Amino acid sequence: TGVPQENILINATHTHGSVSIRTEWDGVAEYRRKFQESMLYAATNAIKDLAPAEVYHGGVQTEGLAFVRHYKLSDGSYAGSNFGNFGNGTIVGHSSEADKELQIVNFAREGKKDVMMISFPAHATFSSTSDTYISADFPSPTRQYIEQNSDTLVAYFIAAAGDQVPTSKIKEESKYNGDYLGYGQALGKYAVDALPGLTKLEDTTMKLSTKTVTYPSNKAKLDLLPYASEVISAGKKYGNIASETVALARENGFSSYFEANAIKNRASFPPTKSMDLRTMTIGNLGFAFAPYEMFGTQGMYIKDNSPCDTTMIITCSEGAKGYLPSKLGVEIGTYESCVTEFEYGTAEKLADDFVNMFKEMQ
Repeated sequence: TGVPQENILINATHTHGSVSIRTEWDGVAEYRRKFQESMLYAATNAIKDLAPAEVYHGGVQTEGLAFVRHYKLSDGSYAGSNFGNFGNGTIVGHSSEADKELQIVNFAREGKKDVMMISFPAHATFSSTSDTYISADFPSPTRQYIEQNSDTLVAYFIAAAGDQVPTSKIKEESKYNGDYLGYGQALGKYAVDALPGLTKLEDTTMKLSTKTVTYPSNKAKLDLLPYASEVISAGKKYGNIASETVALARENGFSSYFEANAIKNRASFPPTKSMDLRTMTIGNLGFAFAPYEMFGTQGMYIKDNSPCDTTMIITCSEGAKGYLPSKLGVEIGTYESCVTEFEYGTAEKLADDFVNMFKEMQ
């Protein structure tokens, strides 16, 4: 394409419903090849389709579409991460408030369809977790609704959704539990209804900044390493979340199979790990490209403290660095805090890094 490699950003929508191209099974090699060919085809044709555009941006608050997946229980404990155990407690609420903002950037192109970028903080977790179930999950009906109800092509991105999901274990909170189609259409309607109220961007000066950050690796609980293999073996025999595996994990000091497996991996980590953070601004419109899954609280912190009028959060960019749990997530012992590769407290430091990058760019 002639575009320098350092100017190319790759992003995944993190659907949880597509073929696993990291594993080997019948047909995956062919799928992997076609997947790469499709990405190349889409990118090169998008470049050919460029056109002058006016830019409009903003955000809209949704209701009943984003939830924190960690819960407060009646006995004062917390549970309910994606592999949580509620014990004898009754759910009384969420551990924290969710980020419910749908962010929108619309490029109104001369003589061609508009191109809309949308970013929303919820894992796409309606569909089956089977590797052979191919689905774009709720982002698919979201895009379809917008494209059918406006003269627009849509690119969907996942925002700060490390601890956020589209459904709640408190069933009364959302009428869309189990209905990925209705949910996706509802999210799309928010975008279409917001179009007339978006703010036009007057200054279109573009800047891009990259910062390589290095932080200590997660070395917590390595004293439990001798017991990890036993739990991992139980997981292979009974299943990762089977009662037998969970009981053995807790007997040995782990919160779950996943923590035992993470500690085994943790033992081979180098002392520090690095990642590239990227920020882009077009006038007073900002984009934060994060190569990890930040929690909703960190996404809201960046948006609240960024000097930009609109700061779009785009995660899972340029490789998967896993979860970066918030301070609260670590305190209540969530799944994400068990498997993170970085020292606890890194999430808050990196949120500040993003804010400072935006301020420096100004």
